[in-house]
Amino acid sequence: MTEFITQQLPEHLQVRRRAERREVIVQLGAVLLAVGCFVCAGMLVLPINAIRQEKQLVIDSDSIAGLPPDLALLGKLGTFRALAIDWASIRADRLKEQGKMYEAYELHNTICMLAPRFPKVWANASWNMAYNISVTQFSPEERWKWVSNGLKLLRDKGLKYNPKSITLYRELAWTYYHKVGDILDDEHRNYKRALAVELERVLGPPPITVEDEEYFAWFKEIVDAPRDLAKLVREDTEIAAFILHLRDVRLTPDLSFLEAVARHERPGVQVFELLEDTTAIDRLVVKQIELLKDPNWENPRRRLIAAVRSSVLRDEMKFDLDWLFDLMVNQFGPLDLRNPFTHTLYWASWGDKVCRDHENNDRTDAINTARIVLFALNSIVVRGKTILWPDFDVPFNSYIDFTPDTRLIPYLYNSYMRLGKEHTSEDPRYIEGTPGPIFFNGFVSNMENWVQLLYLDGGERNLKLAENYYAWLRKYNPHPDGSTQERYTQTLQQFVMGDLLNQLHTNRAATGLIGTFIHKALKQIGLGLKKQGLASIRHAKLAHEYWLKDAGVQINDRMRLQPLEIMMRDQVEEFMQIPELSPVFKVRLWKGLPLQQRQMIYDRLQPYFAELCKAQSPPWKLKLAFGEPPGMEEFRKRKLKTIGKSHRENVEEGTRYKP
Repeated sequence: MTEFITQQLPEHLQVRRRAERREVIVQLGAVLLAVGCFVCAGMLVLPINAIRQEKQLVIDSDSIAGLPPDLALLGKLGTFRALAIDWASIRADRLKEQGKMYEAYELHNTICMLAPRFPKVWANASWNMAYNISVTQFSPEERWKWVSNGLKLLRDKGLKYNPKSITLYRELAWTYYHKVGDILDDEHRNYKRALAVELERVLGPPPITVEDEEYFAWFKEIVDAPRDLAKLVREDTEIAAFILHLRDVRLTPDLSFLEAVARHERPGVQVFELLEDTTAIDRLVVKQIELLKDPNWENPRRRLIAAVRSSVLRDEMKFDLDWLFDLMVNQFGPLDLRNPFTHTLYWASWGDKVCRDHENNDRTDAINTARIVLFALNSIVVRGKTILWPDFDVPFNSYIDFTPDTRLIPYLYNSYMRLGKEHTSEDPRYIEGTPGPIFFNGFVSNMENWVQLLYLDGGERNLKLAENYYAWLRKYNPHPDGSTQERYTQTLQQFVMGDLLNQLHTNRAATGLIGTFIHKALKQIGLGLKKQGLASIRHAKLAHEYWLKDAGVQINDRMRLQPLEIMMRDQVEEFMQIPELSPVFKVRLWKGLPLQQRQMIYDRLQPYFAELCKAQSPPWKLKLAFGEPPGMEEFRKRKLKTIGKSHRENVEEGTRYKP
């Protein structure tokens, strides 16, 4: 039997042993906790990276792929990027002062690539190109190149790396609005020409439509076209066969094909049918026209045109076609992409949509972007109908002009109400049925203009809208004491025409106002808007009658005003001979003029028409382009002494005519 002799350890050794065991337990616990923390941290990597990506706090390899090795290295060294950006910014300013614009352009690109997630860098570089560098150039081509560079830098690159930066959307929309659309730059009309020709090369001239739905249906073909052009060409045998015929006439399914379509697609006038001798035209061009007009290929041609247009708009111009179509149908009405304010409207509204509630966005920029939406839409109302007769070879030789587009006024009214409620509904000053305190003053000023435009355009629908908006002004824009403003107590006709007619104090003022109405009518008729043109002629007649019956003007002075028909004749004759105006526009205007006006000016303009037709390459047939109006023999036999009734009849001194 073995006996175990146990001896009690001293107390201090027992304490030490217990402490050692506790230390081991603590160490094991710490190790386990550390492992757990590492595991949890690893699990959080993906969510954190997603948040960084969402808040645009990362730099990706694509953005620095094209940089020189030394700058690419700096781009990966964190803080040292700031040194590279500072150096490049200083250097770019010096190069700009020295006139070395292209070197400055490259450095601006470098700066943007070093800080691709910093929106202000892109905004500054774009501003320098569009505003500072462009004005140092001396030709419209060079100036537009730099304005275009600034726009494309934001559109193609800045928004690629900062897709939810309201600052960049605001900057892009403002550059379209202020630099291209406004009139402050000396070359603003050339910018408008270049942009309009660029878009007409893609879309061709928009169709002449009576109802908005017709325009929507035309654009919907582009929206619904297959999004994969290469796949369409591979799999659609009918389109593949048509492309083979295109290659026979040296056309390919790209922008060159669209330009060929645009050159020979003019609403209301078939230029090819006006030619005096089709054998004089280049045989290749003849073959292209014949193929583009061949009814046997109508279906594949139409579908291919829509698909190529869709591809260019989406891939090269970065439009979201579904959103653009939604803007037209549900928010703003028919939009003409040849107009710079349409681009303003698109980018501002798209930015407002995708950046809403994004944490990194500047609240002021968000409100200003909403304002730009309203500015653009109002500008489209005032100058939305684009009259363009393009020169695709030299875009700056194109004729361009703009007229009001009253179709968009109800959409603008609804936009004011919607955006006002979204941005100011929590303001205690907000009143339901108004655009809110932020937008109110601008809304009232614009609405008075809308009432005038709708009334002058005429038509049952427009007059009803004018009455409704006039009633809104009477209700929501009173004096501070709540009483109705005196100018709103007049009839609608007195409110609209009063300010205009009260300006008729002199023969010169009357001639100018009446001439403005006639000039507007000629533009509208040339655009195919015959109803609006006749309404403008009626307003010219109203102003003419007012002048003749206004006893506040001496009778001898009144009699010096030409009869309205003579004033129209002179305006048409002058308008037809504007050298910048496209001959095709003149043909369409000639065909749309009332018979009496064509009879009155035909003999006077026939020599000019003959020279104009001869000057075309190849020449046009005079009889088809500017044919002699019917009844000319009888018209020539009549001896025209006066036109209309005597203007002295039924005029009582001391009585002012009330419309």
